[in-house]
Amino acid sequence: MNAKKNLSIETLRGIAILLVVMGHVIGSGPTGGMKIDFPHPLRYLYVWIDYIQMPLFTAIAGWVYALKPFSISVTFKSFFHKKVMRLLIPMAVVGTLYFFVQYIIPGTNRKGDFGEIWRIYVFPYTIYWYLPSLFLIFMVQWIIDCRHWMQTTRQWIIWCIVSLFLSVTNDMGIMHLIPNLFSFKGALGQLPYFFAGVAAYRFHSLYHLPNARWFVAGAILSGFILIQLVWYSPNHEASVSHLLYGLTLIPVLFLLLNIKWKNRFCTWIGGYAYSIYLFHGFGTSGGRILLKAIGINSTPVIFIFATIIAVCCSIMVDALASRFKWSRKLLLGVR
Repeated sequence: MNAKKNLSIETLRGIAILLVVMGHVIGSGPTGGMKIDFPHPLRYLYVWIDYIQMPLFTAIAGWVYALKPFSISVTFKSFFHKKVMRLLIPMAVVGTLYFFVQYIIPGTNRKGDFGEIWRIYVFPYTIYWYLPSLFLIFMVQWIIDCRHWMQTTRQWIIWCIVSLFLSVTNDMGIMHLIPNLFSFKGALGQLPYFFAGVAAYRFHSLYHLPNARWFVAGAILSGFILIQLVWYSPNHEASVSHLLYGLTLIPVLFLLLNIKWKNRFCTWIGGYAYSIYLFHGFGTSGGRILLKAIGINSTPVIFIFATIIAVCCSIMVDALASRFKWSRKLLLGVR
């Protein structure tokens, strides 16, 4: 582990990617992943995971960006090129491999039409929707920083309000009619959490203001209530609860990024977080299919086994891909 890395942030990164993997093992709905429906306990666990997994991942990206904003150190051309290499090249290469695996191997979910393979490079595609979204978020933050529009807490609050509005309305009204090109709606959905990560580094003193912790405690309680509404209430109330997630998440993320908690295992996992994100989909599907092929249908066993396989196989791919220049660039997005 690089000594220059913040170990508490790496711990959070490890937790975030483990939640992402577990969420994808379970599946976002009863037709995906393990095909678990309500009222199974793992479906309830997913409701909790869904609340925090991607916002935490995005907030960490914002915190790391704020640590050394590229708008100060390099030109836009260089910044753009680095993000293309880091995010979009692996998205295209690994996304293509994943498409072929799903298309060829029996037992996988969401088999696509081979004639529409081009869509995976233009529209959101399974777990890889997040990479173009994060790319667009970085471009937005670059523009903001180049114009010094987020140098004070007041400016940040204004941007937070704007981003929360865009996050809530990203698929409403006329926005629903606009094709989700390059996953820009995902970018709008995650933008408040990236700003929260930036603020957690730049304005960390806010956490020590009088009554700040009471405010955070209220946000945590509100988030808990919203999660229960999503679980227990009809569809309409659940949809409204989802819309209010952002209001509770920003203080919660601010708290998490300011807690100096470290865990060796999570820190170690955090060092492989990006590789795990890229490749865990192969393991979650493969682990599930393998167990069912040998007659094991126990839900807890499949959940644990697929999670472990997804993480371990991703780390092994990282180790192999890191040995060659071409695979580091194409599969991991690093030099």
